[in-house]
Amino acid sequence: MLVDELNTKESSGLLSTVDRMREILHNEKITLPEIVVVGDQSVGKSSVLEAISGIQLPRAQNICTRCPLELRMKSTIATEYAVIRSSKCSENEAETLYDMNEISNVVTRLTKEIAGEGTNVSSTPIYLTVYKRNMAYDLTLIDLPGITRNPLPGQPKDIHAQILNLINKYIEPSTAVVLHVIPASVDFATSESMKLAKEYDPQCLRQLITATKIDKYDKGIAEKLLGRGPGAMQLKLGCIAVLNRNQDEIDQNISFEEMKKREAEFFIKHHEAFQYLPDEFKGIDQLVKKLAIIQQDRIRSTLPQVIEELRKQIREKTLELRNIPIPMTTEQDCWMKFQSMINAFRESIRTKINGDYDVSTRINMITVSNQASSKIHDSMMLSSLKTNENSINSISGDDRLAYHIYRFQRKFQDELTKNFSDFFSSDYYKLVLQVIDDGAGVSLPNFPSYQIIERLFHGELQRLPRTCFTLIERIRDYLKESLLRILHQTFDTQYIRLVEQLKDVIVKQIDMAADQATDRIQEILDMEYRIFTINNLYADKVNEMKERLNKKEKEQQGEAAPPAVTMAVVAPLTVQVDSLQKPDFKKLLKPISGSKTEALVSKPEDSTVKSEMLTSTSLNTSMMIPSSHKLTFNESLAAVDIQITLESYCLVVRKRIIDIISQICYHQFITKCALVIDQALTVACPSSDLLRFMKEPAEQTSRREHLIRTIKAYEDALRLGQGYL
Repeated sequence: MLVDELNTKESSGLLSTVDRMREILHNEKITLPEIVVVGDQSVGKSSVLEAISGIQLPRAQNICTRCPLELRMKSTIATEYAVIRSSKCSENEAETLYDMNEISNVVTRLTKEIAGEGTNVSSTPIYLTVYKRNMAYDLTLIDLPGITRNPLPGQPKDIHAQILNLINKYIEPSTAVVLHVIPASVDFATSESMKLAKEYDPQCLRQLITATKIDKYDKGIAEKLLGRGPGAMQLKLGCIAVLNRNQDEIDQNISFEEMKKREAEFFIKHHEAFQYLPDEFKGIDQLVKKLAIIQQDRIRSTLPQVIEELRKQIREKTLELRNIPIPMTTEQDCWMKFQSMINAFRESIRTKINGDYDVSTRINMITVSNQASSKIHDSMMLSSLKTNENSINSISGDDRLAYHIYRFQRKFQDELTKNFSDFFSSDYYKLVLQVIDDGAGVSLPNFPSYQIIERLFHGELQRLPRTCFTLIERIRDYLKESLLRILHQTFDTQYIRLVEQLKDVIVKQIDMAADQATDRIQEILDMEYRIFTINNLYADKVNEMKERLNKKEKEQQGEAAPPAVTMAVVAPLTVQVDSLQKPDFKKLLKPISGSKTEALVSKPEDSTVKSEMLTSTSLNTSMMIPSSHKLTFNESLAAVDIQITLESYCLVVRKRIIDIISQICYHQFITKCALVIDQALTVACPSSDLLRFMKEPAEQTSRREHLIRTIKAYEDALRLGQGYL
């Protein structure tokens, strides 16, 4: 039987091993089998422990135990002595006491060193090992501070919560057995320690009660101890009654051996109350025996699982330690590591600019294409960008650099096209007539002055800068976000100071690229104030539209159309235009049947921009100009020429600006910045500074050291435990 094995050398060695393992693993999450003593303040906890161990423990009116006391009791046939130390001290610093009467004083002193003067509590344990000749069984108990509800002078207001948290820490693990110390006259079910333990052990499978102050029992005490009747608790491990030393007996220094005799006499004297209570429910010796049996049983049943958990934790912690980068200690090490990260950063940027996106990005693109056509996708993208023109939130996290730079350029193209006036609208026709009227007397009525064209065109230019600079802002913001994200992806996050240094360089380089692009674009816009082109597109478009006007006139007169006009500047037309009516451009500029030349006003690139461009309305021109001036036939023709000229020239300008500004942005942001930004990063971090930037953060050093200590503790505990499997 297990009781016969309690005093064997193997059992004693097993308990010592578990005690040592528990001490090693005190600060770790792995718990070993243990018996925890809990109870309210002044319920006789100290008396029970004294009776079990045969030594005097500190006593006081207030809290006696202010930090966990791990009491290890060992039998010996040699000289009796005790070894005591706090967990803050090493084994070499432990004190050996040969006078058992000194134990109380040393415990008090160590308690003050740990928890301070007064009545504060601490979770730092004291280890007390007692070697006595009359010790029946080797036993280890952990005594915790008694539960107090009302703070004493000098105690924190949350002293009650502190004590409960400490108790919960010890009783929560399934390896813990809870010994409740409760006065015999108290309702066991209402004990606060019992309520706490039931939260972690609702079936009461690992709890037992020591009923103290049995001399103050109530009627029906035997039934209560057996777990029946009012105030009882049905516990698998049972309940044992003990007789405590009263204050007079303590003052008279009655020995613990004498108290055992008085306890036995008490149960005999009160035979009627306890006659139906088996002997194993009565007396301190029965309590010690039961605790020793429970302890050995728990150790033997749970130690294999503890050993397996240790092996598992060693594997996990070792892997975690390996994943922590090796700290850089020399400039050469730092430089090699830095260059490897720079190379990865550069290559990542190049692949994304070249359209070689990550597999995950390709999958996302395929998913989108399966859900909708590319046309719908483009429309959704443009709509998303329109929602917040100066923000890149809609593409946050998307590093498809080539794709999004192109989307920005396409959006720029659409927006710039919308910046130009609808030159064939009724409103613009009014404007042209007004400008012609303003310039009366400067040139011939049928020959508009150059200043009129210039004035109208400069008005168009004034709307372009905002759109151009918005393109710069979009690319700048998106490039910052993307390159910083790539930086975090390619550089180890442990080098916080290095990454912060490089982030500043990246932001600065992109801002410089934006400034240079702004200067170049401003220069381009300034140059556009000079009206000039040698692009044949301008002459072709002018002649094309005038040819259509002539064609339409001849058709109306029933005559054959004259040959196409090829001059860049066409003489005033002789179209029969009612002096009071605006020409019907929608009809006059209708494409010639069978012609291979596109009508400018209906070309595909403008179809979504000027859908109402050629809407014809009959307007009374006398309402468009001052009543003092009679609109002449030549002025109407001049207005037509001006509209055709501006439409044709602005087409050239629009194409020119869109291409050159898109090229400038790509050149400044991509060619001269993103593709060579790694060079700026390298220059910004010379090898002499890398050691400082790449110094391991204190948190990581602490984490590594903690893992090393934890692994060593697990390995030490494992070595001890494996010998007793």
